[in-house]
Amino acid sequence: MNKLALFISLLVVSYACSPADRQRLRLGSQNTPVTDKEEQLFNGQWEYDSLINVIDTTSTLADFYSLEYSDTHQNNRYVKGKLNSKNAVVMMEMEETYAKGLQINTRYYYSGDLLFYAQQTVKDYQKKKNGFMEVYSYFGNNRKVIVSASRLGEDEEDLLSKTPTVCKKVSFDPQEALDLVNQKGKYETRFQGTLETETLKFIIVGTQGNPTIQSAIAYNKDFPLAVHMAANEAQYLNRLLKVEFQKVTGENGFTYQGLTRLKLIDENE
Repeated sequence: MNKLALFISLLVVSYACSPADRQRLRLGSQNTPVTDKEEQLFNGQWEYDSLINVIDTTSTLADFYSLEYSDTHQNNRYVKGKLNSKNAVVMMEMEETYAKGLQINTRYYYSGDLLFYAQQTVKDYQKKKNGFMEVYSYFGNNRKVIVSASRLGEDEEDLLSKTPTVCKKVSFDPQEALDLVNQKGKYETRFQGTLETETLKFIIVGTQGNPTIQSAIAYNKDFPLAVHMAANEAQYLNRLLKVEFQKVTGENGFTYQGLTRLKLIDENE
């Protein structure tokens, strides 16, 4: 992949530490229901919707982000989410943007280890009619879908004005989003080279699959391993790394992924 094209296409993401005084969320929390019981799709839906509302509106949950990856076709994806006081995921959202004018956002909601709700919004800007779609599913304790519903619209405002209707059950799989966050599978952070601009130096990590998926993280002289690898690219090509980063905003407002920790992984151990 063209390194400059990768650099231009990257959006940036950050991680924030969590306060210690938050309470663990769980189904059954006594909150104001956000669903009219007369319009419930199943008995007890209001409890689910109340917890979703708490997660969406509680400001003290900690934010987390994955690296953002870009492929050879200029398609991008990353994950952002929220953690409770025990550093457990309560919400995770994967955003995918495609060069052909398609955006897909998939949100996963958790209570403990239980995935209890998932929602996907598709925005297809190439479609002349019903280019916006939303589908969501409620899950039971056995990870089986209780009910799914969907709606279509001409644009975002039209979509939100429509009443969802029950549809064929959709079982969402969060594994790709989890792999993105945990730098696993096709999102492994293997060293793929470096990129240098007038003001910044970047290491490029990713995999050599088809299409190639990569991410760029800025570094400076405070990271001697990155400096050494940049000077000896061939020696470290495809070596597995553990990367930690934070969001950095430059003087001109440009934001990028800034390296905070870099470790070379010995895969023979």
